[in-house]
Amino acid sequence: MDPVPTTQAAGQISADGQFRWDGQQWAPLPANYREPTPWTRPMQLITAALFAISAISGVVITIAFVNHDSVLRAIHAQGTQIPTTTSVDTIANITIGVTYAVAIFFALVYLVAALGSYLGWRWMFWAALVLYGLSGITVFTNIGSFANPDRSPIPVTGLIISELFAVLGLAMFVWMLIAAIRYGPWAMRKPGR
Repeated sequence: MDPVPTTQAAGQISADGQFRWDGQQWAPLPANYREPTPWTRPMQLITAALFAISAISGVVITIAFVNHDSVLRAIHAQGTQIPTTTSVDTIANITIGVTYAVAIFFALVYLVAALGSYLGWRWMFWAALVLYGLSGITVFTNIGSFANPDRSPIPVTGLIISELFAVLGLAMFVWMLIAAIRYGPWAMRKPGR
């Protein structure tokens, strides 16, 4: 029988990182248990806030700026050849419908990611990392829209807001990647490290 350690504080983790002292005995930790670091909660809250704001701004910008006239201007600026059997109004209406559907889809994805990040779901860390990685790619693809703003139905102000969120997404991707390498998902480390 092991003697009861008298100098152990309740909640202390064993040196091997597999047990926690509950005040009377060593209790085993659950499988894959991780401890938060000072980065954990701020990362979760910032991720949740950025996803929520991105979802709302994406839908608002789309609804505010993508309309029949702006799509027609973009189609004419791009020099798109319309088949003779199709009218330009049909193409514009299809474009508007697809654009709204994509904006709503990504808004829903971002809202789920915001909820999962706020609640600290471990698997959401990896989904958020991928979403921010893709957002980081748009930092560079948006440059084409700035080079020819007349080809986009969204005005330059909307493009600037979109680029700002893409840059923030890239910054979050870098921070989360560093956290994953240094600690693990959501900057949570294994006990005993």
